[in-house]
Amino acid sequence: MLKEHSSFVKQSIAILDCFLLIVAFYLSYLFIVPYRKLDPILNYWLMIVGFMGFYLYFAWTRSLFSIMHFNWMRGLLSRIVMIFISAALLGAAILYLFPDDRNSRYLYLTFAYLSFVFISLEKIIVKRIIARVRLKNENNSPVIIVGRGRIAAQISQEIGCNPQWGIRVIRKLDLSIEPRALEEVLKNCYVEEVFFCVPRKLTRDGITIDPLLQICEEMGRPARVFLNISGATYFARWEYHHFMERPTLISHTVELDPDQLFLKRSFDVFGAIIASIFLVILYPFLAIAIKVTSKGPVFFKQVRVGKNGKRFVIYKFRSMKNDADKKKKELEKLNQCDGAFFKIKEDPRVTAVGKLMRKFSIDEIPQVINVLKGEMSLVGTRPPTPDEVAQYQKWHHRRISIRPGITGLWQVSGRSKITNFDEIVKLDLNYIDNWSIWLDIKIILKTILVIFERDTAY
Repeated sequence: MLKEHSSFVKQSIAILDCFLLIVAFYLSYLFIVPYRKLDPILNYWLMIVGFMGFYLYFAWTRSLFSIMHFNWMRGLLSRIVMIFISAALLGAAILYLFPDDRNSRYLYLTFAYLSFVFISLEKIIVKRIIARVRLKNENNSPVIIVGRGRIAAQISQEIGCNPQWGIRVIRKLDLSIEPRALEEVLKNCYVEEVFFCVPRKLTRDGITIDPLLQICEEMGRPARVFLNISGATYFARWEYHHFMERPTLISHTVELDPDQLFLKRSFDVFGAIIASIFLVILYPFLAIAIKVTSKGPVFFKQVRVGKNGKRFVIYKFRSMKNDADKKKKELEKLNQCDGAFFKIKEDPRVTAVGKLMRKFSIDEIPQVINVLKGEMSLVGTRPPTPDEVAQYQKWHHRRISIRPGITGLWQVSGRSKITNFDEIVKLDLNYIDNWSIWLDIKIILKTILVIFERDTAY
């Protein structure tokens, strides 16, 4: 079997990385101690242990130790940068909770920098060694391709164009080959694996790969089946999962892995807790202002559609008259937006206090409750109403494949100037397809700037 997932190699690389982190920490201490008063080095054990733990987690989930993987070299440096940024931020957050005599800002920053340099150099050296060995065809794995159609041709071409993968094709056979003929080939050839490339549509009936797979099974030769299912979709990501005791392939369009989801959720909770302080401070004053100027409750509650169609109740400070929903139908002819979206610049339902709150987006603050409940995110797509979703075209629904957000790319890319719903959806999909924690931070900072612009939201 092709050694794409060698546990021993992964563990060896992980141990080497831990050794380099320890060396980086020791050298950082020696470098800082002449200039800063530091405690004995062992007093900073939490710094190295915490950082190392976060690094190992992110490095493992991002396949940094999987040097036998064919795509390990792809985007290597960018993966290392993201791993160190994630580990450094979480490590700093943990250290912030402990007393100063166990911390040193200069030591930590120097340690993080040296660790990044050491790990990057190590991975670059390993990458070059692997590429050189495989380019010389040393210890390359011979495979046979059994298949037809575009997928067989593409796999053969990709292997030929990427000798650094360490694979070479020694034979190409058609799917119509007789089991006995395949048996003879395997008897007389050194073959690590047999690749079966099955197209979605066969040009001739009666072809099955079951007997061919059984030949491989009986002779103990590994068989890898390439199903051209991914060609049926345009941008969905396909992943293998063992589910209900059966091998399955799952497709999804939201490309957030578990550690990214954890990072985004942690960011949401931290931000929501900070925003909750402002909610508690502003509530007494806004509650009095809302009650004095109009009849009705302080909070506005409405059913919205969240991730994958799940409905939830959104919370806002009430900025409209109490009978606003009843008057909506009368005002639909004044709608200034195209598509499944309702917006009026001079909405007569908005109260005087409501205009002030909307000017600075203060009415949105109670949505931090939805964020803490896990129904919303700080940054995402605007949560629609069920009536709006009922008007969606098929491709519009992908905008609700993630948690909705208090703010988003649409709000900071023109805000009220964008009145075409299709353009709003395109911005939302752009956010979904290009998500990063830095994009969230950038959108939040831009949101703050947009709030204080003269051309405010309505």
